[in-house]
Formats: sequence, structure tokens, C-alpha cells
Amino acid sequence: MKTNKMPVSVKNGKFSIELSSLKLDNCVTRLIHGDDEEIFDDFKWKRIDSNASKISFETKNDMGKWSLTFSIKNQDEISIDFKGTLSRNISKLKLVSLHTENVKAEHVLQHGLKMGGCRSFVTGNIKKEESFKSYFMHMLTFKGETMQLSHKMMQDNISSISGSMIKNSIKSLSVQTETGDGKKGQTAESNSLKIKVSRDGHGMMNLWADENIEVKKSPKEVTPGWNSWDYYRWTITEDEVLKNAEFIKRDPVLSKYVKRIIVDDGWEYCYGEWDANPLFKSGMKSLADKITKMGFEPGLWFAPSIIEPHARIAQWDSEMLAKGESGLPALVFSCMKRYGFVLDPSLPKVQKWLYELFKRYTEMGYKYFKLDFLESTLRAPAFANPAVPRGKIVRKIVESVYKATVGKADILGCNYPFMAGNKYVDAVRVSADIHADWKHVCENVFSIASRFWSNGKFWINDPDFTLCRGQETSNDKDLNRLKPCLVYVEPEVKEYPPFFNTSIVKINQKEVEILLSLILISGGAINLSDDITKLNKDGLELARKTLSAEVGEAGIPLDLFSSEKPSVWVQRLKNNKARLLLINWGEESKEFSFDLMKNKMENMGSALDFWNNKKISIKNGRITAELKKHSCLLVELK
Repeated sequence: MKTNKMPVSVKNGKFSIELSSLKLDNCVTRLIHGDDEEIFDDFKWKRIDSNASKISFETKNDMGKWSLTFSIKNQDEISIDFKGTLSRNISKLKLVSLHTENVKAEHVLQHGLKMGGCRSFVTGNIKKEESFKSYFMHMLTFKGETMQLSHKMMQDNISSISGSMIKNSIKSLSVQTETGDGKKGQTAESNSLKIKVSRDGHGMMNLWADENIEVKKSPKEVTPGWNSWDYYRWTITEDEVLKNAEFIKRDPVLSKYVKRIIVDDGWEYCYGEWDANPLFKSGMKSLADKITKMGFEPGLWFAPSIIEPHARIAQWDSEMLAKGESGLPALVFSCMKRYGFVLDPSLPKVQKWLYELFKRYTEMGYKYFKLDFLESTLRAPAFANPAVPRGKIVRKIVESVYKATVGKADILGCNYPFMAGNKYVDAVRVSADIHADWKHVCENVFSIASRFWSNGKFWINDPDFTLCRGQETSNDKDLNRLKPCLVYVEPEVKEYPPFFNTSIVKINQKEVEILLSLILISGGAINLSDDITKLNKDGLELARKTLSAEVGEAGIPLDLFSSEKPSVWVQRLKNNKARLLLINWGEESKEFSFDLMKNKMENMGSALDFWNNKKISIKNGRITAELKKHSCLLVELK
């Protein structure tokens, strides 16, 4: 029950917040600083102002003069602002606007900084202590009410919400802003922390999205494509690209829907030397012309800020590189045992280099650029221009690309930190890398589920590849030939798990249907990434059905705040149609019963199984189904 009492109280340097039935007790402010992350928490707060909408406190200590302000919107929403003037130089400063322990929570939803990074926890199932780290928003649920702790998406200094969980509760919870090195007399300020409570967690996430849109855009239509990466990786060749494009062009269904052919990593000489390698013997201009002549838009992958050590920039123009604490270039990038420096996008010379690079490829006829490894740039300790805050570094990269391509090509941000905003990107990867492996499907569902709020509003959500291949859906003698994990084998290690020397294809047809159903329910990008020529009849039918399906709004996972893996999804389509997706993630058969009336879908009188085109009965306003392990039911409703 709501009351009129103040939702915040402060005593002996600690504060408590009570919003509706959820409470954060014995909270403190902290400073964390230095290489050893020393904690300073001597804050004896003195009230200086108080009214129905704001309570302000001040204190002075060895670190500076500080203020703490609580802005009260109502009994369900409060904001906290923590800032101070430093009395001495402080290195690597982090302002903790809230730290507390022992918070009751039945469910926790973690939200990542970039693609992936989302997790869902039922705390009653936790067997040993689990850590979490969220960016932008963090959701915890107890007795049907959800608390959202959030920061603005556009941040100069990066904030996070972190801690650990034990059975049935959050053991510790800290909200901090990294302000970096501070000098005596400077102001250090946390990003404003907003805390809200509601029984409508989805509504809170949508409202947060509405409040954080940088640029309102007219929603773009999803443009399906084919991408080389997941099947070929670094083995891709010009001939293989054209072989797949020609097959798609001849296919009576795929040719109607696939509009892009995207060459991913593997075409370039190296990261930082963006010219064709010998596997693309005709060069990239010629390839763009051939793809365009077939009726497709050509697309190309770049890691625009990564510079491998043997690239000429690393050897001749090292002043363009971001620095380590020594003042020398920082070799901070690492992926699949490839290492690299990163460009310093705060420098005009780097901005010009990026502009000219993408102007050149736009003039070749490329109409889509996938920009990858963007977040890796932030691993560098230092950038030359202090006027460009860390939260804007990646934005500077994409801004230069945008200026060279605006009106001529679309941009996909991959490994894209969301605080870089939505102005300069058309699509953004929201899930981590997907592969034809059941394990990856299980891991990626969290991020697809947690980012419904951004699709069609900020950008087109990209849930990664639309994969159809598996043992049951391919005629491919090379299906298990690719062994990417061998790069991790060290000569002195005597034994490795079997997967190091096996294929990454470990998925059956029912599991493929779950992956494809999630792609459809996301309402986002659709990019095939198999050798299409080697799919069998079943595999091709899966691809054709997925590509030809109506694109809907972002599906809503109804059990997002109560389950470990969302199992019940609803998606709105045009003309009062909808989709229902039920997923059995477990190892045993499970019965589902979905109440149409309870979910305001009582006007739906017809139900069809999307994957087998069979009618589904609706009895007493319910759809009931028993699903075998690792299977789903995708229902078209009208």
C-alpha cells in the first residue's frame, strides 16, 4: 500500500530507500580510487534542504566537499545525485552513489554495455555466489514488483551497477561512475541514478527507452541479407561469395527476400590494411560491381579502429594510436589470438583517415558496412584529446564513418557500446555471437529478450545470424571441417576438452527451429550465414519460411522477470494478427497452457503452427501444448 511518508531517510551517514514494498536499507556512498581501488566511505551527511520533492545533504572530508541530493518524483520513483569538489589530486576515481547489502530479490535481470552481456537469474536456484554487472539499467523483482535502477544511455563517464547474489537475495549492490583522474579543485560527479518500482517491468523498460532516445527516426524496414562469416570465417573467398549470391538469385523464394550480400572478416590483408587479400583476386570494386549486377546491395565488414602490429599505421604512424600508461601505443585488442593496437579517434588525423577509408568504399558501390570490435577501443587507458570523454570515444569513430556514407550506405554497429547513441547507426547487434550450436542459442536468448525496447525505436535490433544448417538439414561433407578453437591450443598443454578439435555445428532441427523462431520474434535483422548451396530440402525450407514470414514488432517475453530463460513470448503483427512463441528449454517434456483472454488476445480465433502449417485448437480461450525437450511452438494468430 502506498503511503505519504518520505521514501528516503538518512541517519549516521547511511540512507534507506523504500519505494512501494521494495526497500534498500543501510546504503552508503563511497569513493574508490587508485590502482589498488582503495575504498573511502567517511561521509557524515548534514541536511541542508528538504521539501516534498527534494532532500539535499552536504559534508566535507579529506577528499573534498561533497553533496548528495535525492529528487523525489512520487512514492515509486526517486533519483540520486552525488558530486563533489576535490581537495587533492586523485587517480582512477570512481564515485559510488549507492552501496548496500542484503537486498531481497526473487529474480535479477542483468543488462550489458553492448551486444550480449544480459543474464536472467532466479535467485532461489542459485547454488553458489554469482556476480553480476549491468549498464544503463538493472532490474530486480520481489513479490511481483520490479525495481529498476537506471542511468541515462548517453554518458560522458561510464556508469555500472554491480554486485553478487546468493540464494533468494542480492548479497551486495553497488552503483558507480568512473570519472578517471581528478585534480585538486575539479568537480567529480556521478551520473544521476534513477530508482523506480512498478508491477509492469516491460513498461518501465519502454519508458526508459522513450526518455533516452537521442534521435527519433522513422523505422526502417528490415533488409534481409546473406553474410559469409559463420560458415566460412577466415576461409572466405571471392568465388564462394559469388557462388552463394548466384544460388540465392536463382532460388524462387530466397531471391524475393534476400537483398544484401555481406562479406565479413577474411577479405582484407589485415586489420588496419583495408585492401583485398589474394583470395579476392578481382579486388573489392570488381566484387561490388558483380554483386550489384545480380540485383543485391553489396556489404562489407570492417574493424575500423583495430590496427594489427604489421599494419603500416602501427609501423610508420604510431602517433595515431591510443596510448597505454607508459605513453606508448597500447596493444589492447585481442580476439581469437589476433592482437592489435587501437586508433585514437579523438585525433583529427584519425577522423580524417576513417572518413577517407569509408568514402573510398562507398564510391566503390558498397551500401552497407558492418563495424565490429568498436568497444575494444575503450580498453586503451589514454586518448590524446581530454575534451573527448571516454563515453564519447566510440561515437567519434562511427561519426566519421557516418559522414562519409550518409545517404549512401547503412551502418551496423557491432560490439557497439550503447552510450554512443543512435544518431549514426541504422542497426546494432544486440546478442552475442551465435553459432550452429544449442549452447549458443541458450546463451543468446537473454539479450534478445532484454532488448525489445530498442528495436524500431533506436535502431534495428540485430540478433545475429539466421542459421539453418545442422546434421539433419545439410548435405555437406565439410560440415564439421572448420575447427576455429584450435587457435587456443598451447604447445605445452597435454590435454584439451574434445570441443577444441571438433566442429562448431552441434544442433538438431528442432533446436534450429527455436533459433529461427527467436530471430522472427525479435522483429529484427535477418541475415543468413550458411553455405546456402549445401542445405538440404529441409534446411532450404527453413530458410525460405523464415525469410518470407511477416516482420513484426519486437516480441515481448512475458516471463522476463520470473524465469531463467524466457519461454513465453507475444509479438504483434499488422492487421490485428499476432504470434505466440512457447519454448521448452528443459531436458524433459513440458506442458504449456496460454490464456488468450488474460493476455488481451481473446479476439484471436484462428491458430496455425508456423513450422508445419497445422491448425491448432483453441479451447476455452486457451492454447495448450506439450513440448518435447529443446523444442518450441510458434503460433500464427488472427
